[in-house]
Amino acid sequence: MTKDSSNIQKWIEGIPYEIAFWNNVYRWKRPFDGLMKWSHYGNFIELECFNASQFLENQENPLVLDVGAGMSYATGNYINKGGEKTPLDIHYVDPLAPFFNKILKKYKKNLPEIDFGMMEYLSAFYPDHNVDLVIIQNALDHSSNPLKGIYEAVDTLRVGGKLYLNHHPNEAEMEHYKGFHQFNICAENEKLTIWNKSERYDIAELLHVFAEVETATAESGHVIAIITKKSDVPYDLLGDKNDKRVLAEALLQQSFSSFSFAKRLRMSLLYWKYNFIQFVIQGLPWDLRMKIKRLIKQA
Repeated sequence: MTKDSSNIQKWIEGIPYEIAFWNNVYRWKRPFDGLMKWSHYGNFIELECFNASQFLENQENPLVLDVGAGMSYATGNYINKGGEKTPLDIHYVDPLAPFFNKILKKYKKNLPEIDFGMMEYLSAFYPDHNVDLVIIQNALDHSSNPLKGIYEAVDTLRVGGKLYLNHHPNEAEMEHYKGFHQFNICAENEKLTIWNKSERYDIAELLHVFAEVETATAESGHVIAIITKKSDVPYDLLGDKNDKRVLAEALLQQSFSSFSFAKRLRMSLLYWKYNFIQFVIQGLPWDLRMKIKRLIKQA
């Protein structure tokens, strides 16, 4: 198995936890209300360390993608255009959209359906190079190939469009490389860096031919990067043929695994295990949940 298809398999194994988490956020009134209070949905778009509304109000019919959004709806869906609150054409995109849309229907939430899309192959879902802003928050480091995710996101942009990244620093280290957490993002010497135990990339250096990278550390401690597209992404970085090989291998490997009763049972048990844990956790007060989470991370 190649490294890329192995990463996809690790990502697949993190799916039960992710579905169980959101299922229980939406099941319980208190965490759901807290989520909506924290979310900017129904209000102006607001991003840390970046005036997105000002950037977008100068564009005609701006198109925005919130990629790897989960079910957070964190990004606002209005801009101030000509002094009026104007609806924004924003798509909430996630590879687990089929599962998440079932949760929306199950709990009868009046929120827009989530678009299916994988950030590592984003240009196949949005191929017209006409996106004004791609937003990835706390999701790039959860992908199976974050470097490819950046190339793909930039490719969907028009020239002059921006990719906005906002992430907790070095989350894979904090989570001990469990589930989706296989890569770290940090601002190393004020440079956007993606790394794990076997790889390390200076993103500005890799993108300098076709994009500019501005990196900052917010007061919250989050790593912020704003990547502006200067020209087309070189075709060899998008690697359609390699993508087909990797996906075919991952699909075949997953098919073989699914034939195994033990594998199917393990994935099902993982889901119900995480579903029970999240059922209990999401019913607890916020302060107590945070204390438990800190204790788990220290363990």
